[in-house]
Order: sequence, then structure tokens, then C-alpha cells
Amino acid sequence: MTSIEGIDITREGVIATVTLNRPERKNAVTFAMWQALADIFGEFGRDETLRGVILTGAGSTFSAGADIGDFEQNRASTEQGIAYEVAVDAACDAIAALGRPVVAAIRGHCYGGACNLAMACDFRIISADARMAIPAAKLSIVYGVKGTARLLALVGLAEAKRIFFSAQGFNVAHALRIGFAQGVAEDPLAAAKELLDDFSDLAPLSIAGAKAILNSLSMRDLPFEAEGANAHILRALNSADYSEGRAAFAQKRSPRFQGH
Repeated sequence: MTSIEGIDITREGVIATVTLNRPERKNAVTFAMWQALADIFGEFGRDETLRGVILTGAGSTFSAGADIGDFEQNRASTEQGIAYEVAVDAACDAIAALGRPVVAAIRGHCYGGACNLAMACDFRIISADARMAIPAAKLSIVYGVKGTARLLALVGLAEAKRIFFSAQGFNVAHALRIGFAQGVAEDPLAAAKELLDDFSDLAPLSIAGAKAILNSLSMRDLPFEAEGANAHILRALNSADYSEGRAAFAQKRSPRFQGH
């Protein structure tokens, strides 16, 4: 297990688990942790053997969000506030940009900035006691554009407004109804592993390309990256995995994809 202050990283086969590990602070995310998460997921992108990642929290909660106690030191001035938002976006962008499926396994609280992390993941599996909220209006904070765009893509305009305007929490039934969560489980971590197992033998280049294109289409604040989309399509078309897929189909056997 690799450990960074406040974050643990474990690996089981082709699946990595990133755990926010500050249970005494309800896994609140410090400025240093935002920076570390960007580095961690950036490094995952260079690991061709990786097939999926789970993001979770230690103990009984996912995360209470950004550590407000950290704000006096790292978010007190305009300049610090801008740098803080850059770090938050970098962490969430690194999760969203990873060309592997990422699942948030959520227990208990998922508040504020923790919702931003969860929304950057591809799927969110939650426990029956989970409760989500974005209480920015209680702190006179305007949520970042990218996080807002991700919420809009997941739940639609009216629900996104309700979540922001009210600053109130919502429960599992509501999260499922509006599309914030994709499943509920007694053990979200085990359910997340099962979900990733469904993808682990399939073509990594296909998944990476579909993820990149879908994410680009959903981020309404940014222009669609047609050049990047075409690059994914051509990379898969010219890959050894494409040849392997055709050969396996002809030979009536399971393909052995390598991600190149």
C-alpha cells in the first residue's frame, strides 16, 4: 500500500483503490490532498496494466468535502482562492480524464467538494445511509464552473438549481431518482469492485475513447474536442487490440486485450 498524508492507495490485481483517510475529520480534503489527487490520477494514466479505480473514504463516511479549517491558511485571499479552485479543478479533471472507469464508493456524508470528486467519477455507488449536499450557499461560495457543469450533466437544470439554491442535503432515493447515483449497496466498495470486474476484460482503448467523447459532449462549458475524439477513434482502429478482437471473434474465443 502506498500512503500519502490523508490518502491511501492500494492495488488488487488490475484495480486500484484510492481512500480518503482522515476519519477524525470525516475525510475532509485539504489543499495538499487536492494537489496529491491530481498527481495520483495523472500517474494512473501512465499505467497500462490498470483497468479501473475506486475512490472511497475511510470509515463510515465518504468525505465532508473541502476542509474548511484549511481555508484560513490556504484560501484567505483572492490569490489563494484562485489557486485553491485551480487545485480542485486539477484533481477532478485528472479523475475525469483517466482513460479507465472510476467508481466512487460512497458511505455516509458526501458534501460540497466531495460531490465534485464523486461527480468526476464515472459511476457513484452509495450506501443506504448516504447523504449528499452542496452547501456552498451557506458559505457564500460559488461552486466552480466545471463542477457545476458536471452536476448539470448528471441531474438536469432544475435539480441542479435546487441543489445549489437550497444548500440542503438529499438522500439515497432522491440521488437515484435524479441520476446522481447509479446504484445502492450495503457494501458500496464491494459493489464498485463488481462493477469494475464487468469492464476489466473488455477493450481498454474502446472504454477510454468512449469516456473521453462522452465527457467532452457533457461538459457544456467547453467546446467539443473533435480532434481528440478522432485521435481516440484512429488509435483504436490501428491498434493490436482491434486485430485481436477480430481474430477472437473469428475463432470464437475470448479476446485478450492489452490496451495498445
